[in-house]
Amino acid sequence: MRKPMNNIVFIVNEHAGNGLGKKVWRKWRETIDFPHTVYMTEREDHATEIAKKCAETMDDLLLVGVGGDGTIHEIILGIVGFEHVRVGIISAGSGNDFGRTFYVFHTLKDLKEVAHSSSHTKMDIGTVNTPNSEYKFVNNAGFGFDAKVVYLANYSVWKSRLNLFRLGKLAYILFLIKELLTFKTFSFTLHNKDEVTRYDDVWFFVICNQPFFGGGMKISPDSIPNDQLLEMTVVNKLSRWKLLFIFGTVFFGKHTKFKEVKQYQSSDFNMVIHDEVYGHVDGEFSCITEKDIAYSCSIEAHAWNLANR
Repeated sequence: MRKPMNNIVFIVNEHAGNGLGKKVWRKWRETIDFPHTVYMTEREDHATEIAKKCAETMDDLLLVGVGGDGTIHEIILGIVGFEHVRVGIISAGSGNDFGRTFYVFHTLKDLKEVAHSSSHTKMDIGTVNTPNSEYKFVNNAGFGFDAKVVYLANYSVWKSRLNLFRLGKLAYILFLIKELLTFKTFSFTLHNKDEVTRYDDVWFFVICNQPFFGGGMKISPDSIPNDQLLEMTVVNKLSRWKLLFIFGTVFFGKHTKFKEVKQYQSSDFNMVIHDEVYGHVDGEFSCITEKDIAYSCSIEAHAWNLANR
Protein backbone atom coordinates (compact mmCIF):
# COMPACT_ATOMS: atom_id res chain seq x y z
CA MET A 1 0.00 0.00 0.00
CA ARG A 2 1.36 3.43 -0.93
CA LYS A 3 2.37 5.65 1.98
CA PRO A 4 0.09 8.70 2.45
CA MET A 5 1.57 12.07 1.58
CA ASN A 6 3.47 14.03 4.20
CA ASN A 7 2.24 17.40 5.37
CA ILE A 8 3.57 19.65 2.60
CA VAL A 9 4.38 23.31 3.13
CA PHE A 10 5.73 25.62 0.43
CA ILE A 11 7.80 28.61 1.56
CA VAL A 12 7.99 30.99 -1.41
CA ASN A 13 10.27 33.97 -1.93
CA GLU A 14 8.73 35.77 -4.91
CA HIS A 15 11.60 38.29 -4.96
CA ALA A 16 14.34 35.66 -5.37
CA GLY A 17 16.37 35.90 -8.56
CA ASN A 18 15.18 39.43 -9.31
CA GLY A 19 11.58 38.21 -9.57
CA LEU A 20 12.29 34.72 -10.90
CA GLY A 21 10.78 33.27 -7.71
CA LYS A 22 7.39 34.72 -8.61
CA LYS A 23 7.50 33.31 -12.15
CA VAL A 24 8.58 29.84 -11.03
CA TRP A 25 5.95 29.67 -8.31
CA ARG A 26 3.20 30.77 -10.71
CA LYS A 27 3.97 27.77 -12.94
CA TRP A 28 4.11 25.32 -10.04
CA ARG A 29 0.96 26.45 -8.27
CA GLU A 30 -1.11 25.87 -11.42
CA THR A 31 -0.19 22.17 -11.43
CA ILE A 32 -0.32 21.22 -7.73
CA ASP A 33 -3.27 18.88 -7.17
CA PHE A 34 -2.83 17.76 -3.57
CA PRO A 35 -3.43 19.37 -0.14
CA HIS A 36 -0.70 21.81 0.83
CA THR A 37 0.02 25.05 2.66
CA VAL A 38 1.75 28.12 1.21
CA TYR A 39 3.64 30.89 2.99
CA MET A 40 5.11 33.91 1.24
CA THR A 41 8.21 35.47 2.76
CA GLU A 42 7.90 39.16 3.53
CA ARG A 43 11.27 40.17 4.98
CA GLU A 44 14.76 39.01 5.84
CA ASP A 45 14.81 35.92 8.12
CA HIS A 46 11.06 35.38 7.62
CA ALA A 47 11.66 31.96 6.03
CA THR A 48 13.51 30.87 9.19
CA GLU A 49 10.59 31.94 11.37
CA ILE A 50 8.07 30.13 9.17
CA ALA A 51 10.14 26.94 8.96
CA LYS A 52 10.68 26.77 12.71
CA LYS A 53 6.99 27.35 13.48
CA CYS A 54 5.94 24.62 11.05
CA ALA A 55 8.53 22.22 12.48
CA GLU A 56 7.23 22.83 15.99
CA THR A 57 3.57 22.27 15.11
CA MET A 58 3.41 19.69 12.29
CA ASP A 59 4.36 16.00 12.03
CA ASP A 60 5.77 14.19 8.96
CA LEU A 61 6.66 17.51 7.43
CA LEU A 62 8.06 18.19 3.96
CA LEU A 63 9.10 21.83 3.66
CA VAL A 64 9.57 22.92 0.06
CA GLY A 65 11.54 26.11 -0.47
CA VAL A 66 10.94 28.13 -3.65
CA GLY A 67 13.78 30.61 -4.04
CA GLY A 68 17.52 31.02 -4.20
CA ASP A 69 20.40 30.15 -1.92
CA GLY A 70 19.42 32.82 0.62
CA THR A 71 15.91 31.42 0.98
CA ILE A 72 17.14 27.84 1.35
CA HIS A 73 19.74 28.98 3.87
CA GLU A 74 17.01 30.58 6.00
CA ILE A 75 14.71 27.54 5.80
CA ILE A 76 17.42 25.14 6.91
CA LEU A 77 18.35 27.37 9.85
CA GLY A 78 14.75 27.03 11.02
CA ILE A 79 14.62 23.23 11.00
CA VAL A 80 18.04 22.22 12.34
CA GLY A 81 17.45 19.73 15.16
CA PHE A 82 13.96 18.68 14.05
CA GLU A 83 14.38 15.06 12.98
CA HIS A 84 10.87 14.70 11.54
CA VAL A 85 11.33 17.48 8.96
CA ARG A 86 12.67 17.10 5.43
CA VAL A 87 13.63 19.99 3.16
CA GLY A 88 12.86 19.95 -0.57
CA ILE A 89 13.99 22.58 -3.05
CA ILE A 90 12.61 24.29 -6.15
CA SER A 91 15.46 26.49 -7.42
CA ALA A 92 14.44 30.04 -8.32
CA GLY A 93 17.42 32.23 -7.52
CA SER A 94 20.16 33.98 -9.45
CA GLY A 95 23.08 31.85 -8.24
CA ASN A 96 21.44 28.55 -7.24
CA ASP A 97 24.67 27.03 -5.91
CA PHE A 98 22.58 24.89 -3.59
CA GLY A 99 20.88 23.25 -6.56
CA ARG A 100 24.23 22.38 -8.18
CA THR A 101 25.04 19.92 -5.40
CA PHE A 102 21.84 19.03 -3.56
CA TYR A 103 18.79 17.23 -4.96
CA VAL A 104 16.09 19.63 -6.22
CA PHE A 105 12.58 19.17 -7.62
CA HIS A 106 12.30 19.76 -11.37
CA THR A 107 8.78 18.38 -11.92
CA LEU A 108 5.61 17.78 -9.93
CA LYS A 109 6.20 14.05 -10.40
CA ASP A 110 9.54 14.36 -8.59
CA LEU A 111 7.88 16.11 -5.68
CA LYS A 112 5.01 13.60 -5.43
CA GLU A 113 7.38 10.64 -5.37
CA VAL A 114 9.29 12.15 -2.49
CA ALA A 115 6.12 13.24 -0.66
CA HIS A 116 4.80 9.65 -0.69
CA SER A 117 8.04 8.31 0.76
CA SER A 118 10.31 8.98 3.71
CA SER A 119 13.49 9.10 1.64
CA HIS A 120 16.12 11.58 2.74
CA THR A 121 19.84 12.08 3.22
CA LYS A 122 21.26 13.47 6.42
CA MET A 123 23.36 16.56 5.71
CA ASP A 124 25.97 18.54 7.62
CA ILE A 125 25.92 22.23 8.46
CA GLY A 126 28.82 24.54 9.23
CA THR A 127 29.17 27.13 11.98
CA VAL A 128 31.35 30.24 12.13
CA ASN A 129 31.99 31.54 15.63
CA THR A 130 33.02 35.15 16.13
CA PRO A 131 33.58 36.95 19.45
CA ASN A 132 30.02 38.28 19.34
CA SER A 133 27.95 35.97 17.14
CA GLU A 134 27.43 32.54 15.62
CA TYR A 135 26.64 32.09 11.94
CA LYS A 136 25.54 28.83 10.33
CA PHE A 137 26.07 27.97 6.67
CA VAL A 138 24.99 25.25 4.26
CA ASN A 139 27.26 26.02 1.31
CA ASN A 140 30.23 28.08 2.47
CA ALA A 141 31.59 30.92 4.58
CA GLY A 142 34.38 33.27 3.64
CA PHE A 143 36.37 36.39 4.40
CA GLY A 144 37.98 38.95 2.13
CA PHE A 145 37.59 40.07 -1.47
CA ASP A 146 34.50 38.04 -2.37
CA ALA A 147 32.68 38.97 0.82
CA LYS A 148 33.29 42.68 0.28
CA VAL A 149 32.00 42.50 -3.31
CA VAL A 150 28.83 40.77 -2.05
CA TYR A 151 28.35 43.38 0.67
CA LEU A 152 28.85 46.38 -1.60
CA ALA A 153 26.58 44.98 -4.33
CA ASN A 154 23.76 43.86 -2.02
CA TYR A 155 23.58 47.17 -0.20
CA SER A 156 24.11 49.46 -3.18
CA VAL A 157 21.47 51.65 -4.75
CA TRP A 158 22.75 50.45 -8.12
CA LYS A 159 21.53 46.90 -7.52
CA SER A 160 18.05 48.16 -6.70
CA ARG A 161 17.96 50.26 -9.84
CA LEU A 162 19.34 47.51 -12.07
CA ASN A 163 16.84 45.02 -10.61
CA LEU A 164 14.07 47.10 -12.21
CA PHE A 165 15.46 45.97 -15.56
CA ARG A 166 16.33 42.41 -14.41
CA LEU A 167 20.03 43.35 -14.55
CA GLY A 168 20.88 43.00 -10.87
CA LYS A 169 23.87 40.76 -11.58
CA LEU A 170 25.62 43.70 -13.25
CA ALA A 171 26.02 45.26 -9.81
CA TYR A 172 28.28 42.39 -8.76
CA ILE A 173 30.38 42.78 -11.90
CA LEU A 174 30.75 46.52 -11.35
CA PHE A 175 31.88 46.09 -7.74
CA LEU A 176 34.13 43.15 -8.63
CA ILE A 177 35.99 45.40 -11.06
CA LYS A 178 36.14 48.21 -8.49
CA GLU A 179 37.53 45.96 -5.75
CA LEU A 180 39.95 44.31 -8.15
CA LEU A 181 41.55 47.75 -8.51
CA THR A 182 41.26 48.95 -4.90
CA PHE A 183 40.99 45.97 -2.49
CA LYS A 184 43.57 45.97 0.29
CA THR A 185 44.84 42.44 1.00
CA PHE A 186 45.04 41.19 4.57
CA SER A 187 46.81 38.73 6.88
CA PHE A 188 45.61 35.86 9.04
CA THR A 189 47.09 32.96 10.98
CA LEU A 190 45.63 29.48 10.54
CA HIS A 191 45.74 27.03 13.43
CA ASN A 192 45.06 23.66 11.80
CA LYS A 193 45.67 20.54 13.90
CA ASP A 194 49.33 20.79 14.96
CA GLU A 195 50.27 23.38 12.33
CA VAL A 196 50.34 27.13 12.70
CA THR A 197 50.68 29.02 9.40
CA ARG A 198 50.63 32.77 8.85
CA TYR A 199 49.31 34.02 5.51
CA ASP A 200 50.06 37.53 4.29
CA ASP A 201 48.86 39.39 1.20
CA VAL A 202 45.60 37.38 1.28
CA TRP A 203 42.79 38.12 -1.18
CA PHE A 204 40.30 35.79 0.45
CA PHE A 205 39.76 32.47 2.12
CA VAL A 206 36.59 30.41 1.99
CA ILE A 207 35.49 27.38 4.03
CA CYS A 208 33.19 25.01 2.15
CA ASN A 209 30.68 22.29 2.85
CA GLN A 210 29.99 21.76 -0.88
CA PRO A 211 31.92 22.57 -4.07
CA PHE A 212 30.18 25.67 -5.46
CA PHE A 213 29.93 29.34 -4.62
CA GLY A 214 29.34 32.65 -6.40
CA GLY A 215 26.85 31.31 -8.95
CA GLY A 216 28.64 28.23 -10.26
CA MET A 217 32.31 28.70 -9.38
CA LYS A 218 33.70 25.32 -8.32
CA ILE A 219 35.85 26.78 -5.57
CA SER A 220 36.19 23.55 -3.56
CA PRO A 221 36.02 20.58 -5.98
CA ASP A 222 36.44 17.88 -3.33
CA SER A 223 33.83 19.10 -0.83
CA ILE A 224 31.07 16.63 0.07
CA PRO A 225 28.14 18.02 2.12
CA ASN A 226 27.66 14.97 4.38
CA ASP A 227 31.19 13.71 5.09
CA GLN A 228 31.59 15.52 8.43
CA LEU A 229 34.48 17.55 6.98
CA LEU A 230 35.09 21.09 5.74
CA GLU A 231 37.53 22.32 3.13
CA MET A 232 39.37 25.64 3.26
CA THR A 233 40.70 27.43 0.17
CA VAL A 234 43.21 30.27 0.63
CA VAL A 235 44.19 32.64 -2.19
CA ASN A 236 47.19 34.90 -1.55
CA LYS A 237 50.33 36.50 -2.98
CA LEU A 238 49.24 37.12 -6.54
CA SER A 239 48.77 40.17 -8.73
CA ARG A 240 45.40 41.77 -9.31
CA TRP A 241 45.28 40.67 -12.95
CA LYS A 242 46.31 37.10 -12.16
CA LEU A 243 43.46 36.98 -9.65
CA LEU A 244 41.06 37.87 -12.47
CA PHE A 245 42.55 35.08 -14.59
CA ILE A 246 42.27 32.56 -11.76
CA PHE A 247 38.59 33.46 -11.27
CA GLY A 248 38.06 32.34 -14.86
CA THR A 249 39.46 28.89 -14.06
CA VAL A 250 37.38 28.44 -10.89
CA PHE A 251 34.26 27.53 -12.90
CA PHE A 252 36.09 24.36 -13.97
CA GLY A 253 37.82 23.67 -10.65
CA LYS A 254 41.26 24.20 -12.24
CA HIS A 255 42.41 26.98 -9.89
CA THR A 256 43.82 24.43 -7.44
CA LYS A 257 46.81 23.92 -9.74
CA PHE A 258 48.15 27.44 -9.03
CA LYS A 259 50.79 27.81 -6.32
CA GLU A 260 48.93 30.83 -4.92
CA VAL A 261 45.93 28.62 -4.04
CA LYS A 262 46.18 26.42 -0.94
CA GLN A 263 43.61 23.94 0.31
CA TYR A 264 43.06 22.20 3.64
CA GLN A 265 40.56 19.67 4.97
CA SER A 266 39.42 19.31 8.58
CA SER A 267 36.35 19.08 10.81
CA ASP A 268 37.25 22.46 12.28
CA PHE A 269 39.50 25.46 11.65
CA ASN A 270 40.77 28.16 13.98
CA MET A 271 41.99 31.49 12.64
CA VAL A 272 43.31 34.77 13.98
CA ILE A 273 42.51 37.50 11.44
CA HIS A 274 44.92 40.40 11.75
CA ASP A 275 42.91 43.06 9.88
CA GLU A 276 39.38 44.35 9.49
CA VAL A 277 37.89 42.13 6.78
CA TYR A 278 34.36 41.59 5.44
CA GLY A 279 32.81 38.16 5.97
CA HIS A 280 29.90 36.25 4.40
CA VAL A 281 27.90 33.07 4.98
CA ASP A 282 26.12 31.47 2.03
CA GLY A 283 26.66 34.63 0.02
CA GLU A 284 25.16 37.01 2.59
CA PHE A 285 27.10 39.55 4.64
CA SER A 286 27.91 38.28 8.13
CA CYS A 287 30.39 40.61 9.85
CA ILE A 288 33.48 42.78 9.69
CA THR A 289 36.29 41.16 11.65
CA GLU A 290 38.15 42.81 14.49
CA LYS A 291 41.94 43.05 14.34
CA ASP A 292 43.95 40.17 15.88
CA ILE A 293 40.86 38.37 17.17
CA ALA A 294 40.31 34.60 17.03
CA TYR A 295 37.56 33.11 14.85
CA SER A 296 36.63 29.46 14.40
CA CYS A 297 34.70 27.30 11.98
CA SER A 298 33.37 23.79 12.60
CA ILE A 299 31.03 21.21 11.08
CA GLU A 300 27.90 19.79 12.72
CA ALA A 301 27.29 16.32 11.33
CA HIS A 302 23.83 15.17 10.18
CA ALA A 303 22.12 18.38 11.24
CA TRP A 304 19.25 18.39 8.72
CA ASN A 305 17.36 16.10 6.33
CA LEU A 306 17.43 16.66 2.57
CA ALA A 307 14.39 15.15 0.85
CA ASN A 308 15.38 13.05 -2.16
CA ARG A 309 14.44 10.02 -4.20
